[in-house]
Amino acid sequence: MTTLPRPFVPDARPVLPNAGRTGLIVFMAVATTLFSLLLLAYGMRMREPDWQPIPHPALLWWNTAALALAGIAMQRARRMSPHRAAWLVAGGVLAALFVIGQLTAWRMLSAAGQTVTVNPSDSFLYLLTGLHGLHVLGGLAAWVMTIARLRRADPFRMQRAIALCALYWHFLLAVWLVLLAAMWWITPGFVAAICGPLYGAAP
Repeated sequence: MTTLPRPFVPDARPVLPNAGRTGLIVFMAVATTLFSLLLLAYGMRMREPDWQPIPHPALLWWNTAALALAGIAMQRARRMSPHRAAWLVAGGVLAALFVIGQLTAWRMLSAAGQTVTVNPSDSFLYLLTGLHGLHVLGGLAAWVMTIARLRRADPFRMQRAIALCALYWHFLLAVWLVLLAAMWWITPGFVAAICGPLYGAAP
């Protein structure tokens, strides 16, 4: 009796739980909660009589464009292409430009006399943008480690690392857009219209 040869089946890598992705999602959930609480405090503090809105530098919009382009570059880096490394580098460089732009905006505000202690609105602007900037710097630290392992790491692990970078960059952009919208368009009148009957009501 002749035994037919078994068809060749290439070795498949076992599908393992992505601990890095799970950890990143948990971290993003915690960061989202933190920023949500800060925005809630921002809106409630705005109701006090000493609140004075400050002008926001137009540079913030250019910084937003840099962060958006960083997310696009990171997304392109996820593709297996000859230009993958270039897109990965571009994503990090654009994110670094965003941080530099934020520091420049701080210097512009300080030069105009809008320091962190002048008014509660100034304090919140520095707090929100500074905390977000720290999250971007944390992402850049992970990006540097990814760049360092780009040619030496296992391609499967490299794909995971780049995918995590792209996911985090998208998260950073989403958080920044929410912060920018809050700082630009939320006014004391808007807050009063939303929660005025509850806030300040007699006990």
